[in-house]
Amino acid sequence: MAEQPVFRNLAELGKTHLRQAVEIFAASFYEPLSFISTDLDVLADVLEHSFVPKNHYVALLDGNVVGVVSISTAKGRSHKFQREALVSRLGFVRGHVAFFRLRGVLERPLDLSESQCYIDSAATDTAFRGMGISSAMQRYLLRNLPYSEYLLEVAEMNFRAIRMYEDLGFKIDQRTPQRSFWKPNSEGGKIAMRKVIADTKVIR
Repeated sequence: MAEQPVFRNLAELGKTHLRQAVEIFAASFYEPLSFISTDLDVLADVLEHSFVPKNHYVALLDGNVVGVVSISTAKGRSHKFQREALVSRLGFVRGHVAFFRLRGVLERPLDLSESQCYIDSAATDTAFRGMGISSAMQRYLLRNLPYSEYLLEVAEMNFRAIRMYEDLGFKIDQRTPQRSFWKPNSEGGKIAMRKVIADTKVIR
């Protein structure tokens, strides 16, 4: 990759970049999100309102979003869903189903301390996969965010992701038989991983 990506917090950018990030997220996690709709534009419409910009970091190439990482901290999750927005776009029944299912995963309370950061998800534009965008985004976060411990979960059979996180210094913490929401049709359960960084000053 000749040109190096530029990394930004989504809160620093505008609505065009937000939409690009949402579309990449929807396309990357189409399988578990397809219960909402099989139309990517509808998925993006449904999800856009839920993105908490300060909890998303993006990689930019030529001014366009090519990757996005969602994080949660003690101050809040990466997504916040509004029932009215989902019902308005999907109808009463489908809107409520989507609201409760998405909220149960992406707004599920996490017991995090102020020094911990949970990596909810990482997604790369399909045209830029295999170019190191995801690992570069993760390195940026590990270098620049003020947390001393990073946590995440990954599907047990997602060997590429596990290998990437191990290369970044994450260690396997535990395995559970419960399948990952992001890989509902994969075999096996999910793996919790963590990385501890010493001498990090936490912003309170």
